[in-house]
Amino acid sequence: MKNVIKSLVVLSVSLGLMLTSYPLNEVVAKTKKETQHDIFKKLKLNASMTSVAEVVYGKNYKKHLCDRSEDEVKVNLLCSGEVYDSNKYDKDEKLKYLKYEFYLYPNPKVPNESDDPNEVTFQTVRMLLVFKSKEHSKQLKLVEKHWFDSSVVNSKRVYNNQKIKKGMTKKQLDTVMTGTGIGKHEAVAYIDYSKVGKQAGKQQPVFPKAYKTYSYSVLNQKENVLYYFETKYSRTKKEYVVSYVDTWTEDNK
Repeated sequence: MKNVIKSLVVLSVSLGLMLTSYPLNEVVAKTKKETQHDIFKKLKLNASMTSVAEVVYGKNYKKHLCDRSEDEVKVNLLCSGEVYDSNKYDKDEKLKYLKYEFYLYPNPKVPNESDDPNEVTFQTVRMLLVFKSKEHSKQLKLVEKHWFDSSVVNSKRVYNNQKIKKGMTKKQLDTVMTGTGIGKHEAVAYIDYSKVGKQAGKQQPVFPKAYKTYSYSVLNQKENVLYYFETKYSRTKKEYVVSYVDTWTEDNK
């Protein structure tokens, strides 16, 4: 009897150790991609460049802020990642507003299909961050954050006699696709220009409410037409609807 009790005690202790160690193993087992996605989720829109750097790089974030040599404007930017600017100036060459795009977290599994092998695009990275300032200001704020997952493969197919159209709800999309549902999204974007204003070129700024979009790619049944579409929440319909759609048709000639 004593041997049985002793065995049960040993078994209980072993199980306890296994259960308490499991969460630790789960944390250690996180992939680089999962860690990067956790950082993405922590980033808050309208945060400053410094605040974003602190989230992305931790306590040594100051080492990752610099006045980049390729930038004409003297302002602290993220030192890492490919950067593109679309800064605009008034007629008298005075700064109108600043806008920068940062392509971060290169994805080694995605081949670069551009003619320029060194070109970095949203197709070759996992994260895109966009910063913009108010008019006549150098204070940059995070206005867009995008996450791309190239591993997503949508197994749904659009019926050959159907099309994806702007304004469709998820229920309507489901009726033009095989199977149930519309598949998993390959990208998500959080966008908020309500504080700094959204504008193109020399247009006056508008201040739209913050919103989120999901992006999908799906083939038709013949697999000769590729649909790319985005869904955005409609406040009138109180659900996500197709806000943008584009198609590519394979040349069968």
